[in-house]
Amino acid sequence: MPKLNKQQNKQLSPNKEHTNIKLTLWKKPIILLLLFFIFNILTAEKLGYALSGGGARGFAHIGVLKVLEEEGIYPDYIAGTSIGAVIGALYAMGYSANDLEDMCLTLNWNELISDTQKRKDLYIGQKRWTPYGNVIFELNESWIPQIPSSVFVANNLNLELFKLTAASSQINNFSDLPVPFICNATDLITGEGVTFTKGSLMQALRASISIPSLFEPFELNGHLYIDGGISQNMPINLLHEMGADKVLGIKVNSTLRKEENLNNFVDILDQTINIGITRNLNEHLDVCDLLIEPDLTNFASTDYQHIQSIIAAGEESARQMIDQIRAFKKELSLSPERIINFDKHLDNFPVANIFVYGNNTISAAKVREYLGLETGHTYTSEQIKKACINAWNSQSFRTIYPVLEKRNDDKYNLLVYVKEREHKHLAVNLVYNNDEQLMAGLVLSLDNYLLKNSRLLGELKLGGRNEFNLDYVKNFGEQWGAYYRLFPYVTEKTIYNYRDHYKTDSVKSTEWGINSGVGVFAKDLAIAELFIYSSQTNLHSDISQTPFLPKRSVISGFGVKGYHESLDDYSFPTSGARVFGKFNFSRYGEVSDYLYSCFQGRAEFYVPIMNLFSVYSEFNYGSYLNSFQQTNLDPFVISGIDGFMGYSRYEVSAPHYQIISAGISSLISKRFFLDIGIQSLRYSDQNIFENPEDWEYCGYLGFGYKNSILPVKLYVSLNEDKDLHSFLSVGYDFDIFFFSRR
Repeated sequence: MPKLNKQQNKQLSPNKEHTNIKLTLWKKPIILLLLFFIFNILTAEKLGYALSGGGARGFAHIGVLKVLEEEGIYPDYIAGTSIGAVIGALYAMGYSANDLEDMCLTLNWNELISDTQKRKDLYIGQKRWTPYGNVIFELNESWIPQIPSSVFVANNLNLELFKLTAASSQINNFSDLPVPFICNATDLITGEGVTFTKGSLMQALRASISIPSLFEPFELNGHLYIDGGISQNMPINLLHEMGADKVLGIKVNSTLRKEENLNNFVDILDQTINIGITRNLNEHLDVCDLLIEPDLTNFASTDYQHIQSIIAAGEESARQMIDQIRAFKKELSLSPERIINFDKHLDNFPVANIFVYGNNTISAAKVREYLGLETGHTYTSEQIKKACINAWNSQSFRTIYPVLEKRNDDKYNLLVYVKEREHKHLAVNLVYNNDEQLMAGLVLSLDNYLLKNSRLLGELKLGGRNEFNLDYVKNFGEQWGAYYRLFPYVTEKTIYNYRDHYKTDSVKSTEWGINSGVGVFAKDLAIAELFIYSSQTNLHSDISQTPFLPKRSVISGFGVKGYHESLDDYSFPTSGARVFGKFNFSRYGEVSDYLYSCFQGRAEFYVPIMNLFSVYSEFNYGSYLNSFQQTNLDPFVISGIDGFMGYSRYEVSAPHYQIISAGISSLISKRFFLDIGIQSLRYSDQNIFENPEDWEYCGYLGFGYKNSILPVKLYVSLNEDKDLHSFLSVGYDFDIFFFSRR
């Protein structure tokens, strides 16, 4: 480039000066704006939201937040306790009040706190036994029944909290959320309040929401935590520690009950908890700059079925305070919107490692096998949740939940926390039905106690039918595999003779025997078994007019049976299928008093229609095939609530029968079940197919009350002779070992 002379340089100087002036003019407003922005940040008041606990009443927070959003009021910090912690954390993650409303109305909160595995989700190997036990106790090392520490373990709640907060796994410090967040819990041992500001958001919320006696205390890092409301139900001081200048509090917990409203132990327990909560709450309300307390007089802390109404009540109460809210806003110097790189919709997690914590007797490899997850794969939160449910359905764990931990390479470690079930359980089973009246039983369950991957079930039943059963099964495999079984038993029952639908005489029958078999099972498909058996039956206390029954008989033989079940519920099914078939053969006179071939089968199908009701059909068939000479040996009982309802229970028995049923079933509410249909029956001492027109019919109507402690069934039927029969069954009125018997 040529060198400029002085004259040329002088000619350029004015342009250079002009450029410098233009730059100066641009810099001044930028600097002024920057100074103004910094001044605003330094002088703006920081607003914090304090959300109290209150159980289901806490959904009123959402209604209040909707009104605050409409007024353009947003927090700089959020602190929450119990349900307030859950609502506050999701709000801090960037969800709007409308988003939260949609979430909460979609969730089934009653299922979230339920600890009952759904029948359809169990492995087929677990369906070898019917449901049993009104109350089940864990046994400690001294074989002493343990009183549960809470009503619910709430494994489903753990998993749903994981799914809702999975996106927060991308950060470790709660101050890095779109709105900095903090929550609190109470140390069960020391009684001190504990705050959570980092780590797993799911674990922090689960600790904060652990309502005493309702949810099991939450174990974390060697500490046991209960509801944060016990130590501080309105965490206002936590907001000041975070830097808040102004605090807006939303109070939703119930007030103390009056004496006339303390009617049961639930009311007294709630009152006991509320005494402490009210005391610590009143100590902090004075430093709250604006308190919004929705009118929730008509709602209890357990009213999860009224979420929408509770949200509406919160919104209505806030609108009634709109003048105070607007006046409060005028006093605020609101901060500029906080911009932070956080994706609340993040839901793909590449898993680098899977670590298991809390396991004692079950190896980490076995837990990972239950989960079915592998490292090096990317999973959604729903897939991880379903994997934990699949593992929980093995009935090996009281709780199992995941935590995602982000690594420096943008991959995640999956931490799986488990709490194993006790290996010894004792169930109390009380049953009532029309025919056998009251029966009481104890069922002892030993899982993996005698041998690994084994189960021993022992039952003692007394009352209308007396029984002692032992069923030992050793599995080779968890979801797929083989097994062997040993089943000794003793049964005493009364055999009735009927005439014109009335009992005329009876005889006591005592049977003892043993079955042994080997079988295979395939997760949720089917189970099949080849077995041998031998039993002896004695009749005593003979006041019967039935000379065709032998005083003593021995039956021995072999057989094969298979079973498939995909019912959604064993007691009150509305979807799925159940298919059972069994062949028995007795071929050797040296070990059996009778020689015969026998088949019994049953197939049931439930097809839901538009989530309103289910169409039901059943085919039930039994025959001693060509063993006509043995018709009085051991005929099938084919009447009653589990057979043809046109006759009383045990009224009709025959060596050959066929039952066809069709009807409609519906859960008319979450608890009440309706069943209506028709049945047809034909039976014979020889061959039912010789007289194809020999059918009998009846119609039936059934009501059920779905309850995990004492399910109730009431059926009424009307047969062709216009005879009305009723069947009442209370409790788990099933033969626990129906699949194990010969």
